[in-house]
Amino acid sequence: RRLTVIHAPAGFGKSTLAAQWGEVLTEEGVAVAWLTVDHDDNNMVWFLSHLVEAIRRVRPTLARDLGQALDEHGDEAEQYVLSSLINEIHARGERVAIVIDDWHRVTDAGTRGAMGFLLDNGCHHIQVVVASRTRAGLPMSRMRVRDELVEIDYTALRFDEYEARSFLVDLGGLELEQEDVADLRDSTDGWVAALQLAYLSLRGRDDPTELIGHMSGRHHAIGEFLAENVLDTLEPEILDFLLATSVTERISGSLAGALAHVSRGQALLEVVEERDLFLRRVDEDGVWFRYNHVFAEFLQRRLERDQPERIDELHRTASTWFADHELLGEAVDHALMAGDQVRAVELVERDGMHLIEYSHMTTLLGMVAKLPPTLTESRPWLQLAVAWANIMLHRAEPAQRALGLVESTLDRVPSTDEVADLRVETAVMRGVIRFRADRIDGADELVQACLPRLDTLRPWVVSSAANMATYRATYQFDFDEARRLQEWASAFHARTNGPYLVMHGHCFAGLAAYEQLDVATAESSFQAGVRVARKMGGKHSEAARLADSLLGALLYEQGEIDQAEQLLDEGYELGGEGGLVEFKIPRYVLGARIKALRGDRTAAAQRLDEGARIAVTLSLPRLRANVENERIRLRLPLDSDIPVSPPAEYSSRRRPVDGIEALTAQIEEATAIRLLLDEHSPDQAELACTWAQEWANRLEGRGAHRLLMQARRLLVACLSASGRIDEAKELLTSIAAQCAELGLVRNLPDGGPHIVSLIAALREDQVAERWRSDWAPVPAAFLADLVTAEAPQRI
Repeated sequence: RRLTVIHAPAGFGKSTLAAQWGEVLTEEGVAVAWLTVDHDDNNMVWFLSHLVEAIRRVRPTLARDLGQALDEHGDEAEQYVLSSLINEIHARGERVAIVIDDWHRVTDAGTRGAMGFLLDNGCHHIQVVVASRTRAGLPMSRMRVRDELVEIDYTALRFDEYEARSFLVDLGGLELEQEDVADLRDSTDGWVAALQLAYLSLRGRDDPTELIGHMSGRHHAIGEFLAENVLDTLEPEILDFLLATSVTERISGSLAGALAHVSRGQALLEVVEERDLFLRRVDEDGVWFRYNHVFAEFLQRRLERDQPERIDELHRTASTWFADHELLGEAVDHALMAGDQVRAVELVERDGMHLIEYSHMTTLLGMVAKLPPTLTESRPWLQLAVAWANIMLHRAEPAQRALGLVESTLDRVPSTDEVADLRVETAVMRGVIRFRADRIDGADELVQACLPRLDTLRPWVVSSAANMATYRATYQFDFDEARRLQEWASAFHARTNGPYLVMHGHCFAGLAAYEQLDVATAESSFQAGVRVARKMGGKHSEAARLADSLLGALLYEQGEIDQAEQLLDEGYELGGEGGLVEFKIPRYVLGARIKALRGDRTAAAQRLDEGARIAVTLSLPRLRANVENERIRLRLPLDSDIPVSPPAEYSSRRRPVDGIEALTAQIEEATAIRLLLDEHSPDQAELACTWAQEWANRLEGRGAHRLLMQARRLLVACLSASGRIDEAKELLTSIAAQCAELGLVRNLPDGGPHIVSLIAALREDQVAERWRSDWAPVPAAFLADLVTAEAPQRI
């Protein structure tokens, strides 16, 4: 059965049973991943991150890079990560058991929902074993109805007299009468933890009956009584070591040495482990140990009672150790437990951008949420990190709020070089927010603002400004400037730590090349972006998914439809807000076209509807125009809750020269032109020819060869619709020759029914040797492939 739930109060041996179960499964060849829930796992993102880590410890090739996706996208990536995990395990066909210990610590609805999704959608290869003090948060009724549940409660876990005797006498070697065993079992109600503590207390006693006779009361009272007896029998050195090392969730030899001020921390941990003092290893290398949490709580109470003045210093020591070992989350937690909020803030402020550059945005924001706002709001460097995290998570409002706090602080302090750097970085970040809203105004000015401060600004800032300026130059058709900017920015890209900006640099260089129809350079640049993103961030990182979208679009044009679909589907599953419009269009528009090409028009409509909603929600007119164009050309319905934009009219057409506005206008007017052709009216067809010719003329000589090819392809359709077949064929042969040379096999089949009919006619002309001398030569094999290519568009 797919779910086993072991639930009982603390100390009944739930974890032990789960571990034994895991050993049996391991012997059967099942991969067993173990996750012990801690307080951070009461957060869906961190729970899933730790779950992925646990699985990768036993199967390193599984769930590769899914943790990165979570860190970059937070709770938006939940379904993608779980679906990917389930699909990977199912595809491999090998059983995986996931043991989740201390599930009762989870109260967060999102985390419980993630567990429900895993259980509801998991395949028969996945078995989940849960150990918990309660049954809350588990879909037990649903699993029971499906006969997929094994339930073990405390009545099955508590020891009876036979088991108690086997444990205390046969295994433990205590000399106890059967009556003593029965009394001890009754007084503890078979509670395994209390029996274990009793065993430690009774070892070496001449008269165990007297001690047993004083045992009575509820479990917690018995446990506390026994714990006190265990502690009181220990050597002072061991007792002090236990107390000092109980303050952290996990302990290593080096950390134990720092806390207890001893040089042999690892050796003492092994002594404690050998003496069965509730310490177990939590990794295969034996680096990390963890106390039984019940025993740890008793140790902490004893520390609070006997040495309260020592507690803050222990937490400060732990914080320093974790910080020195780049374990920032635990360093911050212990600084806060020491009451040193200022240090906690300083730690996050110091390492915040390091987290950003490695795309750990959710981790950073989770840490900041633990800190008092009275201390964080006046820290400009910390607020900049918060703003960057929100920008990369596509949360414009909290990013703007953080930047407002930065500017408010700077307005109250004297002007210095540091303040000047902060102001430039704030300006660049506001530019990035506009940039993500598909606005590229002011990008050149941001680069100019950086130039006087190149020696002191963070490389991340200069790289961001250069990438925005490159993008702007590309869509002003100043391709030489785009190349120059990326060559200049390469040194700053190289000085950043993570993959994000380096990937964008490669992709923006590729976009500039693609607009010039330098397909080889574009493909090389996109592949370089994919490589660096996967190497530095992982396959499932946002950087990799974004680069995949552009590479997928190019592969589609080259006829590599299967590979393109895979890349675009993976990007689509990660969510709609990722990346600029240039990365969204392939995922939604081209992704829908491929689904229609496969015959799945329902999936195509769903993808376009989602793209339309995102365009409306984020106010992205260019995305909306592309989605609307594809929907109309595929003749797909629009969801009733999505507002419809009226088509452009020739009499009120716009005259943008370049930039994003020109791209938006061209696609909007292309939609209107195709609607004119769909009326099958000679007058409307002639108007369409005039309108399409204007766009071709406007783009002629600008160097934007891709956009010009699109405009000329539309003009061919208009000429054909108006009966000007000879003109249409002549122009089409020049486009076909260009596509053949560049290896762009999908451009013409996607041109619509008029183009498809003309391709067939040209092929007949070629076979019948009627090819005119003034037509551009087109390879026969290429033209034959075009004739047989699938064409999903109906307008």
